[in-house]
Amino acid sequence: MDVYDRPQRGFARRLWRTLWVLALTAGALWALCATVWAADTTVKSLHTDCTVAQDGSCDVVLTAEISFADGTQSFAIPVSAQGKNVSVSGYTFTRERAGDYTMLNLQSETGFSGERQLVISYHLAETVLDKGESQDFAVTLLYPAWPCAIERYDITVTLPGSFEGFPTILSGYYGDLIDNYMDVQIRDGVITAVLNEKQTLQDHESMSLSLTLPEGFFDLRFLAGKTAPVDRLLFWMLLLLGLLYWAVFIRSRLVLASRQTMPPMGMGAGAVGYALTQSKADLALMLVEWAGLGYLTIHRTRKGRLFVQRQIDMGNERKPYEVAIFQTLFQRKDDCDVRSAEFQRAKDMAPVKTGEYYKDRLFSPRSGMPALLRLAGVLGGMALALAMLDVYLPPKSWRWFAIVPLTLLAGLSCLGLQQIGGASLKRHFLRSLLLALPCPIFYLVFARFTGDGKLAFACVAYQILVGELLRLGGRRTRNGTSVAAELFGFRKYLATASLQTLQANLASDPQYYYKTLPYADALQVARLFTGTLDKTRLESCDWLVWEGKTPKTAPGFYARYLRLMAGLRGERPPRR
Repeated sequence: MDVYDRPQRGFARRLWRTLWVLALTAGALWALCATVWAADTTVKSLHTDCTVAQDGSCDVVLTAEISFADGTQSFAIPVSAQGKNVSVSGYTFTRERAGDYTMLNLQSETGFSGERQLVISYHLAETVLDKGESQDFAVTLLYPAWPCAIERYDITVTLPGSFEGFPTILSGYYGDLIDNYMDVQIRDGVITAVLNEKQTLQDHESMSLSLTLPEGFFDLRFLAGKTAPVDRLLFWMLLLLGLLYWAVFIRSRLVLASRQTMPPMGMGAGAVGYALTQSKADLALMLVEWAGLGYLTIHRTRKGRLFVQRQIDMGNERKPYEVAIFQTLFQRKDDCDVRSAEFQRAKDMAPVKTGEYYKDRLFSPRSGMPALLRLAGVLGGMALALAMLDVYLPPKSWRWFAIVPLTLLAGLSCLGLQQIGGASLKRHFLRSLLLALPCPIFYLVFARFTGDGKLAFACVAYQILVGELLRLGGRRTRNGTSVAAELFGFRKYLATASLQTLQANLASDPQYYYKTLPYADALQVARLFTGTLDKTRLESCDWLVWEGKTPKTAPGFYARYLRLMAGLRGERPPRR
């Protein structure tokens, strides 16, 4: 049996080998044919139409009649990388940057086959170079990435007026000899060039057209992007100068919170804002603190009228600036209406006198001006806004009427973003956040259209950094640093103290909450301080006379306190 099986096994092996060879040969032939079929895709005709406006911008329309080989799944068309508003009629596409041109990768669910017409359009914002005595117009007609041959090709370039001269057409394959293969005509400012019928452009051909025109042929006064390079350079210079100014003239020692359960010795609640952030002193906080110390009482009538009444005179036990403000309030009689001229004078005097007293005690005489650092940030933001707007807005005569106000608004938005630094230490925190929002929105939106994303991010980050660097004001003295550390320590204590600790303080001084609340308010932790006490019952406040039911808990009194402070500050009372 083995002898008779051998020929059959040999025949089977030869048969399998033959089938494998045939299969491999068929696969190779199929791949080769597929390659040949794909290479059969040709551009039957291509027309480039360029319409040039008076400002040097150009609308380009490519109309291509393409014969696709069967099985073609994708097709790419090169256009200018600077082209805007790119569209391809009837097709969706993705973009892929490649040097000075962009490949439009056309997409089709069913693939491409047979003859189809494609219309590609885009806008070039700038095609003219001003050389003073002349103007050079140049436009690239074909980019060297067309994947197939072009059988017929013609060009139409429409200029805004008649001219003298002859255009120069350059080809990637033929150089300036392409003129020998094209029929070029000029009539009434329109240039037409038609490729000879017997001539075919090979794949990856490129072509450009240039023309020298006399001065003033194009109106380039409103050319887009003319100031952008200088504006971007100015942006970086202002940022670096601002940081250098801070490092040399404003930088202070690092302030770390110290352990503190009481405010700094002799520091009034009304002056806390100036001592911590160099912001204006608050007369309303001064009045509430003085009331807690027994110098005056505050009255509110049933009709909502507020007035303060002197109980004892203020002597040299208080700071001189406090005495001056107190005497201004009661220079004529023992009570003072918040609507009176005396109260308004004291309100205007409070920040001035407080600043004069504490300035040299807390801040170095050689400190720089924080306003200059803020100004550098604002001007830098305006320079970047000017660059982006100059690039984005069309080159029309009205563009500067839009650029100027928008640039000023950008500067204001930068100033608003700077205020977010240290906003948690000041009143109206939410308002500061709302004022800060326009800045990142403005820069990031315009950066999407102009490609200045990194600069926009740097600008937004710089404004926030300026706010943080200046959140404690200018350069501090050693005493100023110590006072700030104590205030931060006291702030932390009021925000984190336990209920048992605060109840112990109330046990030793029943008026502790009322005396401490102005400091908690000045340090922006009044809600936390009040919330810790929650339903703890309090004694009545002995310095506030208020028509109506007396609150017995800290949250109840705090609601009344907010209405009182709004009245003393001349603001709208908060909603219940």
